[in-house]
Amino acid sequence: MIEAKTSLILDTIQRITTDTLARFSSLSQEDWEAPSRCHMWAVKDVASHMVATFGFFLNSITRSIVGDGLPPEGSPNPGTADARNMAEGIASRAIQISETDLNNSQNLLGALSGLESELLHTMKSLSEEQWHLPAYHPSNKVSNRGILSWKLLETSIHSWDSLNALDNSYEVDQTAAVLLKEVWTSPQINRWFTTPNLEILDPVTLDVDFGSIEGLKIISWGGNLEIIGSEGGQPNADAVISVDPGLFSLLITARTNLETAILDGQVSISGNKSATQWFHTWFRGT
Repeated sequence: MIEAKTSLILDTIQRITTDTLARFSSLSQEDWEAPSRCHMWAVKDVASHMVATFGFFLNSITRSIVGDGLPPEGSPNPGTADARNMAEGIASRAIQISETDLNNSQNLLGALSGLESELLHTMKSLSEEQWHLPAYHPSNKVSNRGILSWKLLETSIHSWDSLNALDNSYEVDQTAAVLLKEVWTSPQINRWFTTPNLEILDPVTLDVDFGSIEGLKIISWGGNLEIIGSEGGQPNADAVISVDPGLFSLLITARTNLETAILDGQVSISGNKSATQWFHTWFRGT
């Protein structure tokens, strides 16, 4: 029997995916060519990146089921790669796909739709034991359950990257934003998008207050960075960031700037505001 949270994540991914594909199907060629919220990517490049990424996830899970959690030939070992050292290759690959293999919007949409369907079907067919099998990801050693968390992140953020660029009323799905807390607090996953500052030796602690739900605590000390669950407003925090979970997902992935969000009244800070100056040193994007 699938664990309740796993089932909720699967349902959330399917709902976002269905909506995203429906919106993609109505895009004009001009829309596909329009700049996305991802630096240097058009909307079509985001979609082609989703094709490549979800194909990778499907391959990792398929290999995991037969007992192969090792890196494919030519791939980096788990724990040796992150967004910083792979960003250039990922970016150029997405553009290459959208300009060559999938340069027709219908072919691109068809490939994405097919992969989404096959990946979700494969995930939903996993037994409880298979969720815990080792699966390959360059960021770290993960399980198939970890790949599901990655899928939630990629689906939520890249749907926003493409669709918000065309309609600024489009927001990160709120259910997904709350579920993404497990991504932010997972050392196996968050090393992909965090950059500990080796120059900050003195401890810095930021609480993230999500209001009615449990927040987060971001702790930097001696060149290390840790993100854990915590009720907002802990008294030992240097500062408290009060923010909506959806907006926070854009802040931690560097889609939105913290200082700008503060000036716009979307985020409030209590305590020592200067302690937040390191936020975008730690979180530079994914």
